[in-house]
Amino acid sequence: MNAKTRTALIILTVLITWLPYLFGWFITPPGTRYFWLIYNPDDQNVHLMWARQAMEGAWRFSDLYTTEPHAGLFVHLYALVLGWFCRLTGLSLHLAYQLFRTLVAAFFLAVALRWGDELLPHSRARTAFAGLVAFSSGVGWLPVLLWWQGGQRPPVFFVDVSPELMMPEANSFLSLTVAPLAALGVALVLTVFLHLQTVCTAPDLRAAVRSAAIAACSGAVLANIHTYAAIPMLLAIVLWQVGDGVLTRSWRWRQRLTIAVACVPCLLVIVVQAVVFSRDVAFAQKAATPTLTPPWFVLLGSYGLVVAMAFAGLPVALRRVRDGERQWLLPLSWLLALLIAIHLPVSFQRKMIEGLHVALCWLAALAWGAWAQRHSLLRHRLALVTLIVATAPSHIAFFALNSHWLIHNNLLPERRLQPPYYLTEGHLRLMAWLERHAHRDDAVLCHPMLGNYLPVLTGRKVFVGHWAETLRFADKLRTAVAIWSGALPADQARQLFRRHRLRYALETEFERGATGGATALANYGSVVFQLGDDKVIRLGW
Repeated sequence: MNAKTRTALIILTVLITWLPYLFGWFITPPGTRYFWLIYNPDDQNVHLMWARQAMEGAWRFSDLYTTEPHAGLFVHLYALVLGWFCRLTGLSLHLAYQLFRTLVAAFFLAVALRWGDELLPHSRARTAFAGLVAFSSGVGWLPVLLWWQGGQRPPVFFVDVSPELMMPEANSFLSLTVAPLAALGVALVLTVFLHLQTVCTAPDLRAAVRSAAIAACSGAVLANIHTYAAIPMLLAIVLWQVGDGVLTRSWRWRQRLTIAVACVPCLLVIVVQAVVFSRDVAFAQKAATPTLTPPWFVLLGSYGLVVAMAFAGLPVALRRVRDGERQWLLPLSWLLALLIAIHLPVSFQRKMIEGLHVALCWLAALAWGAWAQRHSLLRHRLALVTLIVATAPSHIAFFALNSHWLIHNNLLPERRLQPPYYLTEGHLRLMAWLERHAHRDDAVLCHPMLGNYLPVLTGRKVFVGHWAETLRFADKLRTAVAIWSGALPADQARQLFRRHRLRYALETEFERGATGGATALANYGSVVFQLGDDKVIRLGW
């Protein structure tokens, strides 16, 4: 693939990822503001909550979605850069987040396509890899279509597109569209791989050291911003070096020592991250939140034709390794490491799947290249276009599903307290008042529909705001409903407010909706700001 075609593919892919965002902006209801988010705003607001703190001068981040005291030791380079960028430019956090997502998407595609060009032997295989890694998905669109047509939940949804569990980190295009950290993590993994392989082929020591230094820096950054991807990467490097030693019966100690030293910064940062999380109660609980790998048949369906082609490409890769082409051993080691990592006995199993789609696309492209050599029909460009189109329908279904949620402003029963995509100007004026008048250590009681946005827009803590970031979320939500309905005795409420430093409460349609009518917040404090029926209430201790 020449440079012009590669650039065109990158631009086309990035522009396509913008389509649902532009649709959301186009249908913005009058009197509301769109925050340039699709899919699940809650998790994306978490990253922006860290960036908000960076924008205000912090470099160690607290969890503003919970009111329990905690150390606030977390450091995240991506959030720091995003926050500093917003502070310098005055751009809103949400819009800057999309700008950074765009840059990450272009970086990911550039590195992935370079990786494919370095590994794949034929132009047809390289072109197939480029199309598959940019656009392919599984067969998740089939159960979604059945669900739309019949209204009944199918026996299983696949994670490439689903109204329930979806895993953007498992698919390259979805990562580019809604999960920039996952895409950046994989891009850094590939950067490390490219430069470590250069260490093995460098013409002199100076070139080898330079490549090792780039790999070391990339690995350290990766371990900080997305540790999930760093763990299988290190495992892959170990498998690669052991396998290479066994196959060649030569240990090349200088080369292996250089590679080992290049991995040390990544390993050290992982250790630091583990220590930080273990010593901070908020982040320790977040790390313990179960995100387990789906059953194997769900994963197979989530990659569909790509995984079937990958099975066909695996013997091709193994033959190449057996014939002495050792550069193919690293991607095979990565594939094995990913399959091991997503079944390790840890709470965050499925998070380590990042990159599996890239490895499968590489094997699938190998198979396509081999088939094209034998069958002239597959050498035509139309055949490859047909293949890519056949693997893309889940992304069309994903866009349609998100359009449905955007049209209904995410306020659907099946969305399970997902925050809305649009906030009214009244909501924003209430939050602006809190930003001006609430002290830095004051916390706010509000419905999680607003509480998910409030830390990003005001820099203040909330009592309930995120299902995983808020400690004891379910218990706190029940307590909040008891306060809104007036069921919590005044003396107990004052103790609770004092313990959690709850200084203010919001009363909007969300809080009133939780009680089926008016709230009883007036029993616990006094109104200090009001817009129509919506109020900011100062809580009495």
